[in-house]
Amino acid sequence: MLVGHSYGGLIVRLYASTYPKDVSGLVLVDALSEALRDAETRNQWAIQRKLIEGEVRESVTLYPALERIDVDRSLDQVRDAPPLRSIPLVVLSADRPWGPQIPSMIAAGKLPSDVPPDFGYVTDAAQKKAQEQLANLVPTAKHITNTNSGHEIQKEQPQLVIDAIRQVVEAVRSGDRGLARRIRPLRQ
Repeated sequence: MLVGHSYGGLIVRLYASTYPKDVSGLVLVDALSEALRDAETRNQWAIQRKLIEGEVRESVTLYPALERIDVDRSLDQVRDAPPLRSIPLVVLSADRPWGPQIPSMIAAGKLPSDVPPDFGYVTDAAQKKAQEQLANLVPTAKHITNTNSGHEIQKEQPQLVIDAIRQVVEAVRSGDRGLARRIRPLRQ
């Protein structure tokens, strides 16, 4: 069983598609998806990619040995991978909008000044579509959208992630692929 947050969600999906016998369940925590790129225009994706790569550059400053990523290549790899087999899957999606936060983040220097002030709303709409597509990867997936959280669900609402993991583990142990039909409501 694998759990992946953000870019890590892309990695665990690729692993599960490439090595299906090794993965019995997934929890995707506000995971990055090729559907995000699909939901944005070319210009919007260029801004999005710059922001994603900027986060990586900050991490590389702290951890110089960190492997660099090519976001577009990674998204293409997942798109070209075999389809995910029917396994227990929970998708946790952030529900705190990013849109209202962007202007103050630009003003504080946390985002580049050339990011459009309304870009958060663009991202919110695209991410909503992308998360819905993730939840449709497996017919019996459970999509949790009432997370009372931003992108860092595992930090803001760790119990939701713990509960999702436990429920996927229970479904795997019981051999039940119909997770969406039998899953208990997650603590909110």
